[in-house]
Amino acid sequence: MFVAVASLPTDPDGVRRAADIAGIAQVDAARLLAGTPPRVLVRATQDGARIVEALAAAGFTAFVGEVAAIQGDKDRVVARNLECASEGFVAVDGRGQRHECPAASIAAFLRGHRTMETSELVKTTERKLDLGKALLTSGLAITKKVETTLERRTSSREPFILVQRNDGLPGIMLYEGRLNYQCLGPALQPSRSANFTALLARLRALAAGAPVDDRITRPGFLAGLPVLSVDPADLAVFLVSEARARGC
Repeated sequence: MFVAVASLPTDPDGVRRAADIAGIAQVDAARLLAGTPPRVLVRATQDGARIVEALAAAGFTAFVGEVAAIQGDKDRVVARNLECASEGFVAVDGRGQRHECPAASIAAFLRGHRTMETSELVKTTERKLDLGKALLTSGLAITKKVETTLERRTSSREPFILVQRNDGLPGIMLYEGRLNYQCLGPALQPSRSANFTALLARLRALAAGAPVDDRITRPGFLAGLPVLSVDPADLAVFLVSEARARGC
C-alpha cells in the first residue's frame, strides 16, 4: 500500500514531522510533498494505517491506497458520442451502448490529461566512404550503402473530463480527441479544443452544483507522482477522488 497526503498543516514544521512519521529524510519529504496536493508521501509500506493515524494527529489529512483499487478506463464508460437534454445526457460508448446520466447524478467534473506515447522504427540509408572497396575496385567504387534503424518515440497529451457520479454507476470519461461533437448543434466549432470547452460549459449548465476540479492539469502534478504499475493519469484521478471524499 502507499500513503498519500491530501492537506498539510500551515505551520512551517509540518514537513519535518511528516518526515519523522514516515521514517524518511526531511529533504525527501519536502520533495514528495511539494506542489499541489494530494501527494504520495510513502510509495510502499505495510505500516500505512499507523502512518496515516500519526499524520492525522499532526494536523495532516492523509489516506492509504492500494494499486489494485485504482480504476482505469476499463472500469469507466469511455464516450464516443453524447446526447444532451435538459434533464441530463446520454453517453454512447464505442460499442454503441447507451448510458444515461441524469443531471442529479453528476457529482463532479475532473479535468486532466493522459500522456500517449507511440514508437516507430525509422530506417535510413546513406553512403559512406569505403577505402577497402576503393582499393579492390581501383577507385571505381569508393562508397558503400549503410542502413541504420532507429526507434523514434513521440508523446502527446490527450485532455479528458471525467464525469464522476454519485449514484454508484461508473464514471463517464470524455476524451477531447475521441468525441463526436454533433451534440453541440449550432454551437459546433472548427477546432476540437474549442468544442471540448463548449461541451464542458454545456455539461456544467446541466449540473450547476457540480464542481470542476482541474488540479490534475496543474504544472508538475503528474510529473510529481511516483512510478507505479498503473497509468499516472489513473493514479492522479484516484488521489484527487480520495482527497475530495475527505473534503480536500
